[in-house]
Amino acid sequence: MNNILKQAGAILSLSLLCGMQVYAFPDYPSLRGQIIEQSDICQGVVKDANGESIIGASVLVKGTTNGSITGLDGDFSLRNVKKGDIIVVSYVGYQSQEIAWTGEPLNIVLKEDAEVLDEVVVIGYGAVRKADMAGSVAVLDNKNFKDQPITQVADALQGRVSGVHVENSGVPGGSVKIRIRGANSISKSNDPLYVVDGIVRESGLDGINPEDIRSMQVLKDASSTAIYGSRGSNGVVLITTKSGKAGVREIMFDASVGVSNVYKRYDILGAYDYALALKEVKGIDFSNEEMQSYQNGTAGIDWQDEIFRTGITQNYKLALSNGSEKTQYYISANYMSQEGVVIESKNERYQAKANLSSQLTDWLHITADINASHGVRRGGSFASGKDNPIWIALNYSPTMTMMAENGNYNTDTYNSIASNPVGILKLQSGETMTNVFNGRVDLRLDIMKGLTFTTTNGVDYYDEKSYSFSSKRVGTKSGMGNNDTYRLMLQSSNNLTYTGSWNDHHLTATAVYEVTSSETRTMGITGNNLLTEGVGWWNVGMASSRDANNGYEQWALMSGVARVMYNFKDRYMLTGTFRADGFSRFAKRNGVLSFYCRSLDVEQ
Repeated sequence: MNNILKQAGAILSLSLLCGMQVYAFPDYPSLRGQIIEQSDICQGVVKDANGESIIGASVLVKGTTNGSITGLDGDFSLRNVKKGDIIVVSYVGYQSQEIAWTGEPLNIVLKEDAEVLDEVVVIGYGAVRKADMAGSVAVLDNKNFKDQPITQVADALQGRVSGVHVENSGVPGGSVKIRIRGANSISKSNDPLYVVDGIVRESGLDGINPEDIRSMQVLKDASSTAIYGSRGSNGVVLITTKSGKAGVREIMFDASVGVSNVYKRYDILGAYDYALALKEVKGIDFSNEEMQSYQNGTAGIDWQDEIFRTGITQNYKLALSNGSEKTQYYISANYMSQEGVVIESKNERYQAKANLSSQLTDWLHITADINASHGVRRGGSFASGKDNPIWIALNYSPTMTMMAENGNYNTDTYNSIASNPVGILKLQSGETMTNVFNGRVDLRLDIMKGLTFTTTNGVDYYDEKSYSFSSKRVGTKSGMGNNDTYRLMLQSSNNLTYTGSWNDHHLTATAVYEVTSSETRTMGITGNNLLTEGVGWWNVGMASSRDANNGYEQWALMSGVARVMYNFKDRYMLTGTFRADGFSRFAKRNGVLSFYCRSLDVEQ
């Protein structure tokens, strides 16, 4: 009996530490082989139509939070269940079932959900049934983020797709790093390939209104990314935007206003304590009047109060859509203004989109789509380093005064060699203006039953102008800089696809011929020691010394793609992919080289 008490005490202690319920039966001879029955325990097994156990199915008492998931053998056990309670069993890809518990063990068989299996998933160069897909493709519908206060597309991916890591710079309108299954290169780009409505976007996710997105697919493994060859080595993000629906009129207006603040400020010395430290460590003598003013708060600077503020975010979205059986349209507009929690940091975006699709004849369908955006981002750099104004502010003396008598910003003579952080933010920040335009025209010809030919022709235009200025009121010299990056990409993709089903067999075959060309032009000019600072960065002729640079790059890509996807009884999938690329960047002595990528998957 003492052994039983000791074991029970140990089990009770373990359950308290782990914060969970633990049921155990001690190894006592008189209890061996006995079956302990309790009338409130519902037990059962969940299997599929072939008799295989379903692991991880959800089992829940309807109308309560009393639930569990099935184990390795598909078994489950629920306590505190009354006879007549409805047990709800569900699992992804299967139809949910509701069973009234009679007190006996349950043997539940779930049937596959035909609607889920027939759900169309966008993959490279086409769309297939979910049941025919063998590769790793994550699907994110706009229902997952449409009610969230997101201001850019990358926010929708953050924390919502497994294997996708999103790193935001934290600056309004700043850079965003997206990594799919980690980084693959130390010296080269690790950015995924972005494809919007079939058109590759070198401009990334810039200029896209999250409200215009219908769904996103992330291709993660070799099987799914093989269709894009070497360009898909870091993963592929496919975005499908909204279009009008036949017989459905929608008018949507959404306005949101939000505030943001620094979550937690650093606990650093105030002016009085800092002055005491300076007296003790460096022997600096402050007068009694100065010490008293530091103590009562009439003198001194709280640098965190000076550089931080409450940021206001405004986001206004308008969308109109309508359509008949043959013609549909979708029009949207968006204005977004986001202030950062650091002074002088702000991002604004103006965006508009229009989509028109029409069934011109029984065999010809046309879609035209344009998207344009204009963005203005103000503020400096907050990259890790000694020039980060936040880092400077945390190390600046709170015992100094902000401005000198001549109107310049004072520097910390006690403990820092960097310029005044408030002066840096107010007078030495810059501005970046971005213009993005994307357009495409699709022509789809229905040649015969199951056989279609689609030609997609698009343009991706990107122009970024950045301006910088430095003032002698903050640093030792004045200067200015102007930089411009212009990029134009043209793409023509011609797709022949056959889709057919017979008995238990389903086949999708795709052949693609694609041509892409890209042109990039860069230009920059800098000037130092300005004769006057009144014109800011606008007149390089005011500079005593000047420097300029420019650059040009052009490349072309010609590709041939073939893919076969075979499905037998929605259980066995076979995918074969081939791609050949002729790339102008390859060495001339080798002519135009070809890149081959093959993938073969068999899944059950």
